[in-house]
Amino acid sequence: MEQTFAGQRIVITGGSGGIGVALARDLIDRGAATIVLIGRDRDKLAAAAAQLGAEVQTAAFDVTDEASVAAFFADQPKIDHLVTAAAGTVRGQVTELEVARARALFESKYWGQYLCCKYGAPKLAEGGSIVLFSGWISRKPMAGVSTLAAVDAAVEALGRTLALEIAPRRVNTLVPGMIDTPLWSARLSAEEQRAHFQKVGAGLPVGRAGVAQDVAHACRFLMENGFVTGITLDVDGGQR
Repeated sequence: MEQTFAGQRIVITGGSGGIGVALARDLIDRGAATIVLIGRDRDKLAAAAAQLGAEVQTAAFDVTDEASVAAFFADQPKIDHLVTAAAGTVRGQVTELEVARARALFESKYWGQYLCCKYGAPKLAEGGSIVLFSGWISRKPMAGVSTLAAVDAAVEALGRTLALEIAPRRVNTLVPGMIDTPLWSARLSAEEQRAHFQKVGAGLPVGRAGVAQDVAHACRFLMENGFVTGITLDVDGGQR
């Protein structure tokens, strides 16, 4: 396997989840020297690190806590790539959703990524990159998720502008579609999740649902292609 990330140091937020772990494994296979996984749950981070091996470090804190984010990056040496994969969602129509819940989603999914960029960008090595995470709701909306659509659109706008501000270091935004990851287990039983994604896959042009490895592959492309910056890349199986 080509060692395209040989010797590199890569920081991944949301690192204890399905996409974060899949990406870390992919990068380790390609020679990454150090993967730093960030998340809020120490036990989940420890389990992820145990799966992945000695190349993995972990840091447990909330990315919405500015002091914690600033302190983490202050202690870091130069990093080659920053991936902000921490996720979040909230449902409810504008006229019905509690404002506090809407604000909380902005805090976690937008401001969490913003803070990581603010304090992480100065640590990026020459030729380094940032990959932000949005979501398909931003441009293919449906009723009941207006807050999530707004948050995702804000993340995409941040990515396009930040690509200019920290050039020649690169910034891109990844837009996963309906991806079958353990995150869904909080809402669905295993059987319900299986049935849901069978239905999702049947309705997509590619004929199957997405999995964490699909998103990890797309993320790796954005990290390693030095001529790609300021884009928003859909990974959704042709979802309409």
